[in-house]
Formats: sequence, structure tokens, C-alpha cells
Amino acid sequence: MAVSVQSVVTIEAGVPEIMEVLADVDSLVEWSSAHRAVEVREADDEGWPIVVWERVSQYGVTDEMVVRYEWYEGEVSWSLVESGSQKVQNARYELTDNGDGTTKVVFDLEVDLKIKLPGPVVKKAQKHIADVATTGLRNEVLRRHG
Repeated sequence: MAVSVQSVVTIEAGVPEIMEVLADVDSLVEWSSAHRAVEVREADDEGWPIVVWERVSQYGVTDEMVVRYEWYEGEVSWSLVESGSQKVQNARYELTDNGDGTTKVVFDLEVDLKIKLPGPVVKKAQKHIADVATTGLRNEVLRRHG
């Protein structure tokens, strides 16, 4: 069964600075506690990552997956191409300029696992992923641009 989570954060930076950090997928191993390794397998003509391999480990589950990114003005999304332990992963960051030097960041995640985990473990992992995806992103943006 697919489960979804949403997390929202305000970051004291502009949309371009945040998109720069999101596009630097290699840096995920530095600011996302779940990411162990990342490799861009395909990028577009402007250097935006399109197909990315990732090794993640969280709550005793290690997975290798390939995701496909789509980049838009103020938005990035990705979907699962292949994975050892997930049937589905769809995620999206939507960035809205607040007009005061800050940006509202909304992160949405939908995951459906191939493996069975207790409901409370799944919920805890979702919350942790959402927190890292927003608070971790904020911390990394401020570290680079603060």
C-alpha cells in the first residue's frame, strides 16, 4: 500500500539558490542522512541530472534505486525507475518565492514498498525522510548561501 507525506519549510534564500542545491544531487550524501552514494547516470544538455542511481539506508533497510528527474521553473520531481525494495516512489519539491528574500518549499513524497514493515516503522521513516528533505535542505542552502 502506498503511503504519502508532505513537509513544508521556509528557507531564507531565493528559488535559484535552492534549485542549485537540489540539482547538486552528488551532495545528497553530505546533507541527507539516508544517502550513502549517488551517481548521475544521465544529464540534459544544460547539466541538470535526469537519471540518478542512489544507495540509501534507513531503519535497517538498504536499497539501491534509479530515479528519473524532471526539472521545471521552481519545481523538481522524480519517480522511481527501479529499486530492490520499493514498488513506487514519487517525490516533488515545489518552491514559491515569498517576495521577501525567503522561499516556501513544499516537499511531497509517495512510497510503496515491496517489503513488509510494521506501520509505525513506515510512519517514522516517512517523517524522518520529510524532515531531512526540508530541514536538511534548508541547512544545506544556508550553509552554502547564508
